[in-house]
Amino acid sequence: MRWTLDFEFVPFVISILILADFKTAKVLPMKSSKLFEHSIYMLIALELSELCISLCDNSRMWQYTGFQTFLHTLSHLLVFGFLFNLYLYLRCLSSEDMGKFYYLKPYDLILFFAAGFVLILNLFTGIIFRMTILGYERGPLFYSIFYPMILVGLAFCAVTVISARDYIDKRVRGSIYLALSFIAVTSFFQTYVDNQRHVLSLGFAVALAIIYLTYENTARTVESKTGNYNGNGYRRYMNELILSQESFKTFFIQIENYSSVLSIYGREKTDNLLKQLGKEFNSVRSTSFYLHNGLFIVTDVDEKNYSVTESQIRGILSKERFLGSDQVFLNYYTATTDDSSQFETPQEMLSVAADTLRDPTYDKPPFENITAADVEKSAHKSKLTKAIYHALDHDGVMVYYQPIYDNSCDCIHSAEALSRLYDSELGIIFPDDFIPVFEQDGTILKFGRIMFEKVCRFIHDNDMTALGLDYIEVNLSPIQCMHPSLPDELISIADSYGVDMHYLNFEITETAALTSDQLSDLMNPLIKRGATFSVDDFGTGYSNLIRVTTMPFKIIKIDKSILWDYFKTRDELVPSIYEIMNNRGFDLVTEGVETEDMHIWLKNQARCKYEQGYYYSKPISEEEFIKYLQNHSDTAA
Repeated sequence: MRWTLDFEFVPFVISILILADFKTAKVLPMKSSKLFEHSIYMLIALELSELCISLCDNSRMWQYTGFQTFLHTLSHLLVFGFLFNLYLYLRCLSSEDMGKFYYLKPYDLILFFAAGFVLILNLFTGIIFRMTILGYERGPLFYSIFYPMILVGLAFCAVTVISARDYIDKRVRGSIYLALSFIAVTSFFQTYVDNQRHVLSLGFAVALAIIYLTYENTARTVESKTGNYNGNGYRRYMNELILSQESFKTFFIQIENYSSVLSIYGREKTDNLLKQLGKEFNSVRSTSFYLHNGLFIVTDVDEKNYSVTESQIRGILSKERFLGSDQVFLNYYTATTDDSSQFETPQEMLSVAADTLRDPTYDKPPFENITAADVEKSAHKSKLTKAIYHALDHDGVMVYYQPIYDNSCDCIHSAEALSRLYDSELGIIFPDDFIPVFEQDGTILKFGRIMFEKVCRFIHDNDMTALGLDYIEVNLSPIQCMHPSLPDELISIADSYGVDMHYLNFEITETAALTSDQLSDLMNPLIKRGATFSVDDFGTGYSNLIRVTTMPFKIIKIDKSILWDYFKTRDELVPSIYEIMNNRGFDLVTEGVETEDMHIWLKNQARCKYEQGYYYSKPISEEEFIKYLQNHSDTAA
């Protein structure tokens, strides 16, 4: 049997094209990428050996049995070498997607060593093939050893992918199965259909091309605007570094005024700025990423002599930036870490860095190392956030009530509904911890509906007159106030519980009252149904007395800071505020009342009608609140 040149050049050209694109592309410097590159070299070596075999078989001057035996042995060995390298690549790829680091195991070498042993044995026995004057002849065990070993190698590859099927992207997984199937078909064709053509190398080349286009393609890992690696690249690369416990140093650079630059200059010009920065970060000998919203990450892995230094990063950040003739001033937050043992995942490291950079109390110098305290603080925040959303979705919203005292009758006449969340591990979670989170992602709308339903259920289940309550105060978030459908939604919920809107007073913060132009449109439908409104935390925002007094508010709630400051400084302005509001006919509620002196001053001098604070009661649960009202009623009687 003599080999032909029919299928030699096509796979060789495919392999060279893949290699050329791979070497010029921005490929992640990862273990899997290096294994893929080795597979390309292995395939090119295989194709060159097969090309030499075909030339020798078709040239009389090269028909030397010993040399051809060497070439065929080398070719067969390269076949299994390619399969072995492909197997290692898929093991590494699967481990990456599963969040693990792949270490070579002894059993991974079984197939390759078995193939090598058989081919060496073949040199003395001819059980796989032998060379004669007629050319290449298959031995007696070729069909029972050689081809089955190829199938076993493909099976190893397939099982590796199947075991990680829940982690590998469906499209990538499908392309790998297609590539392995193509190898299986071409190996079958070369073995049983046409044994004079090297079609197996074509199967290898097409398989590599399929995998390259679907997984190793840089479009998956490179950010188009800046030319840096993207978030997917960051996850893959940093996961390998962390799991391998390799030492590395990472710089986090956040453009502090990114939102302002974007709003002033627009998307296109801002992208040009990012491109400038990205190009300069790429110029230093390191691995750089751009994730989103002005966040760059630069990583170096040479522990003994890091090639990227703080001074280099400072040099890039200190450069003047221009868009045309306009100079753009960029401000940066920066932090670094060189302790990989602090983190278990790339996402954890990114979360810690983001929390550190965005922390309003963060006052460390630029490029300060992220500390164990920063990691612990971020971990607590992450744990708290998970607990918050779990509580929201699993009936963990609780309503506490704080009584409001009426000086005109010396009795409790209403209460403010205050929210709490309950987590089985963290216990009670207070509004300061979860309201900003809900407002940031819009979940406040869902939370507001749950709170209002619980208040309506309380009113429905209890005799408000018997409890001595005129109404319950319900807080509305500024985010809620921006939605025109809010009045209809609140009315619908109240009607579903059969609750008269007279029993509801809606509190809106002073800031919301001053910023929402549609606030009157929101208030009027509810006022027509009998609800009332109050300004909450008056005195903490940018007070505009005229604006507040021209809107349909019935009650003004004076923030506790006003009262507390007065008892520290005796500022004469404070009594004037009470006088003005009383003269304009508002009902006043002062928050934060904690002592008898405060109560006496508010009742006798400030002429404040209502008081709320720990002097009367802290916020208490629904059951405790009902008992409190009953006890207070008995005492008054």
